[in-house]
Amino acid sequence: MLHSNKRQPQAHDLEKVHTECDDLITMWGKLQGAIDRFSKIAQPGEEQEATNSKPRKFTYGRPEFLQLNDDEVQVCQDIYTRPIIVPRDEMLLLRTAGYAEVINGGKSKLNEDQSTSKQFFIKKKSVRNGAAATEIPLEPITDGGPMNEIPVTYFAIFDGHAGPDAAVMASKLLHKLIEEKLNGVKDFIFEIAGPTKGQLGESKHDSKSISIHSLVIGALEQSFISMDQQIIDEKQNYTISGGCAVIVALFLLGKLYIANAGDCRAIYCNKKVTVQLSNDMTPHYERQRIMIQAMTRPELIGEDFTYNEYTRRITRNDIGKRILYRGPMMTGWSYKVADEDDLKVPLIFKLGGKSRLMQTIGVSRGFGDHDLRVFDSRIYLKPLLSAVPEVKVFDLKSNVEDAVLVMASDGLWDVITTEDVRTTVYNVLNQSRKDDPKRFNAVAQELVMQARGTPIHGMNGWTKKDGTAGSFDDITVLVIPLGDGV
Repeated sequence: MLHSNKRQPQAHDLEKVHTECDDLITMWGKLQGAIDRFSKIAQPGEEQEATNSKPRKFTYGRPEFLQLNDDEVQVCQDIYTRPIIVPRDEMLLLRTAGYAEVINGGKSKLNEDQSTSKQFFIKKKSVRNGAAATEIPLEPITDGGPMNEIPVTYFAIFDGHAGPDAAVMASKLLHKLIEEKLNGVKDFIFEIAGPTKGQLGESKHDSKSISIHSLVIGALEQSFISMDQQIIDEKQNYTISGGCAVIVALFLLGKLYIANAGDCRAIYCNKKVTVQLSNDMTPHYERQRIMIQAMTRPELIGEDFTYNEYTRRITRNDIGKRILYRGPMMTGWSYKVADEDDLKVPLIFKLGGKSRLMQTIGVSRGFGDHDLRVFDSRIYLKPLLSAVPEVKVFDLKSNVEDAVLVMASDGLWDVITTEDVRTTVYNVLNQSRKDDPKRFNAVAQELVMQARGTPIHGMNGWTKKDGTAGSFDDITVLVIPLGDGV
């Protein structure tokens, strides 16, 4: 479903999308026919490096729940009009969630963001007379009744860079790995959960007290590591370009698990407060982990970089003078006398969200990037990157009546504050009927529209309503209601 209207959308505005989509497809068909007369056009996912004959693991496309045909995929890749895409069938997203996306303004030819929404089950098995385990016939879970399966709801956003392949692959496989790892510890989970739904407790294994939280967190961590390793393994036979940041929301037994590896972000908000549920995994945020690793393995950073940090770039005029610095083991600042080693390039360049590792990459965790090197050098960055997620747990038993979870790629967060997101969420919800299933699509659409802005006439840029620069990046937004009162 495509939309490019610039005013704040109401839920009923989405009914107009099919007509707009048909018009855009017709226009695209005419343009494509003209271009085809002069050159052959490669379809998304079919372009390969001239020197690389390996096929791609998965064909490029947009998220399955969007149900876009080939022509619609082509339309939504227009980096000049940047149409906003929302699902045509809102029932395909779980929990009546809303979704919207838009391609970048020219950073890359394809939208390198991907998203997934799935439900799967942790299923109990039985063993009779020493025979192989067999599935117990599934019965509905009712309060006070036996629990033979536990539903798990999964949402994820993958923000690709330097190519879409890692993001596409992870969007197809990560949920399967998580399902596999959770079912690998299902005996412990069912034992701890108790004989009836909702009875959570602890169990003793290897003389240690183990909670369901720790089992789920462990399954998420193991799944992320396995996903990254699978990319390494598959690269032997397939082209898997670039890497991706990833954020996952997992709903399980009354808890929300947020697993983050990269600079996508998730927030909880209600009508009064906003709580950030993930940290942006930038080189600056993870400076101590990265610098300690570089200090203990200096061969990873070569002769041109230093693992010390300075308040400014040190010059030859500073040699022999006192300068402010902090080393890998330090959280505060101190003085040292500058020497030749201090003239090297700092391992982490700039601060905050603009920080870069070895002046190359702005995220410190994620999947892929196994071929990424510092420009014109033999230094690979992957040893200093991590695929392990930071996992946070949020209790869904209270304070969720009018709350929503907003997950988005950094294309949104780079230009809109979390408080502005909360204001927009409830402005749109307050103007729509609570029984309208499209209302959360309308919220996601408005957030994307605000971040993208409108094109600047005669210039290669986009501007927001307040006159500041709009996002030039791919933007993906999920809006997920947490309670029945939203």
